[in-house]
Amino acid sequence: AAILKIRVNNRGGGRLMPTERFYRLPEEKKRSICSAAVKEFARVPLDKVSINQIIKEADISRGSFYTYFEDKWDLLACIFEDSQNRLRDFCREALITSGGNIWVMLEALLDRTIEFCSGKGQFKFIKNVMYHTGSEEILKGFSKRMNDTYGHKNEEIERWIFENTDKKVMMVEDYEVFHCFFQLAMLSIAMEIKDYFDEVPVDTIKSRFATKLEILKNGICRNGSEGRAGNS
Repeated sequence: AAILKIRVNNRGGGRLMPTERFYRLPEEKKRSICSAAVKEFARVPLDKVSINQIIKEADISRGSFYTYFEDKWDLLACIFEDSQNRLRDFCREALITSGGNIWVMLEALLDRTIEFCSGKGQFKFIKNVMYHTGSEEILKGFSKRMNDTYGHKNEEIERWIFENTDKKVMMVEDYEVFHCFFQLAMLSIAMEIKDYFDEVPVDTIKSRFATKLEILKNGICRNGSEGRAGNS
C-alpha cells in the first residue's frame, strides 16, 4: 500500500502521516485506536506516553501500530487532523441551520469547541499538549503539515462559508476581504479557547467573544471618522 509521505519539521526530524492501511480500517477500529491514544495522552505528560499502553487499550499488536503510524507523534497529529475535519463539518451544518447567518455560526463554533474540549478526557489531553515543554514546536509542525496536506480543504470550506453567508448580515462581496475577516474571527476563537484552558470562566469567555464579534460587525471608530490606519 502507498504511504503518504508528508514530512513536518519537529525535533529536527520528519515523520510520515498515517498509512493508507490505517485509513482503510473500519471506522469503529479507527475510533478505538484514537480513543485509546487520547486516554493515554491525557493520563501522563507527552514525553511519558506509552505506546504499549495504547496498543493494549486499543487491542492491537505492536506490529500493527507501526504499520499505521511511525510513532506516537504521528498518532497525535492524526487525532488533531480528525478534530479539524469534525470542526469543518460543524461549520457547514451551523451555517445551514442558521440560514446563512455567519455571526450565529461563529458563536455556535465557539460553543461547540468548548464543549469538545470539556469532554471526558479531552480537557486533560489537550492541556497536556498545550503545556508540554515542546508544545509550540509540535503545534507548529502539525500546523505546517495540516496546511501542506489539507490547506485546500481549509480554503474550500472558507470559500463555501463566504458563498453561503447571507449577504444581508454581511455586505462583503470580495473574498479576499472576507478571508481577512475570517482569520480574525478564528484567531479570536483560538484565544478564547486558550483562556478556557487557563480556567477563565466560560461565561466570561462567551461574553468577551460576543464583544469581539460586535467590533467585527460594527467597527470601533466614531461615526464620521475615516476609520483607516494612518489617519489622524
